[in-house]
Formats: sequence, C-alpha cells, structure tokens
Amino acid sequence: MALIDMTVYPRTTAGKNANRRTRASGRTPAVVYGNNREQASNLEFDTVQFERILDTHGGQNLMFSLKVEGTGENFVAVMRDLQQHPVSDMVYHCDLLEIPLDVPLTLEVGLNIHGEANKLVRAGDAIVDVVRRTVEIECLPRDVPAHLDVDYTELKIGDKLTVRNLVLDKGRILTDADEIILKLNTHTFIEAAAAPAEGEPAAAEKKDDAK
Repeated sequence: MALIDMTVYPRTTAGKNANRRTRASGRTPAVVYGNNREQASNLEFDTVQFERILDTHGGQNLMFSLKVEGTGENFVAVMRDLQQHPVSDMVYHCDLLEIPLDVPLTLEVGLNIHGEANKLVRAGDAIVDVVRRTVEIECLPRDVPAHLDVDYTELKIGDKLTVRNLVLDKGRILTDADEIILKLNTHTFIEAAAAPAEGEPAAAEKKDDAK
C-alpha cells in the first residue's frame, strides 16, 4: 500500500446543509485530525478522483500524501472512517488521521503473487497452494510499499516460498520468517488432502447422517 498522491482543497463551511452543497458541487467533505493539531481541519476531495481511488485500491487503511491547494501545506494521512450511502455507495464524508513522517507504522501489506509462466503449472502438472496473501511490516510512512513481490516461476513440485524469501527495501517484516506463503503441489496431493481419512465418512455422508 504505497502512498497515494492527491490534491485537496480547504473547506471553510461545515454542517449538514453545507456538506450537501459541497457534494453537489463535485467535492467530497473530509476532516483531518491528529499529529498535534490543535483542532481538526476541514477539507474537500475531488469526488471523481476520490471514488476512482476507492475503486482501484479499496477502502481499507488507505494512506495519502496530501497537498492542500493554495496553502503550501503537505502532510501524510491514513483514512480512518468513510461514510457511504448503503445502496449507491456514494461517499458522504471521510475522516483522516495525520501521520508524523518520522514515526514508523505497523501495517499489513499485500503480496503480489505471480508466476503463471511456471512450466509445471502451465502444463497442468502442478497447482499453486496459496497459504497467505498479506504480511505485517514496520516502516516509515514514506517507505510503505504498494505490495511485496512473490514469484513462483522457478518452483518445482514440493517447493515452497516462506516469508523469509520476501524482500522489503526499507523497514522490516514482522511476520514470522518461517510462515509459508505458498507451495507447489500436484493435483493428487490436493485431492488426497481433501479426501476423508480411512473409515471416516465423506462430508456429504456426514450431512445426510445428521438429518
């Protein structure tokens, strides 16, 4: 989850009616607090740009590098609350928490898992068993990566990749280094793991017995 660059605009009005007018003008009301601010600051996002970001990145723990138009103010903030219409998903309001740039963050970051060119996978002789898709890291806000790379192109059947194989340029990975990310297995291995033990009825049989 890298920092998302965005320009925001000062907002001098507040209240339900003022916020409604702000949304009608194509802006999304927002408020930023924290990092020793004496009081929260009212801001506006460009709604089209903001909703595009939400569609691309999702709405959880988004981190922004924000430039306040016309003021020269720049800061980093994480999204703490997002109010949306329950049906249309129209964004009503956004709460942001400013983050000091010199204090490390602890957060989950996604794994970019790829390797479709793997010969065994392409031939249908192997299957990728993904165990985890995120890891916990600690780093400064400016160093938060968009993701960590996981490439299984060169793996052979029985091989695995662990957290130890990940590379984080700046900061440190907090997840246990021996945690498995993925394994390359045969189809028969997966089928055997899913099959009931000898003498144990299959799931469907158990369900019928329970009726």
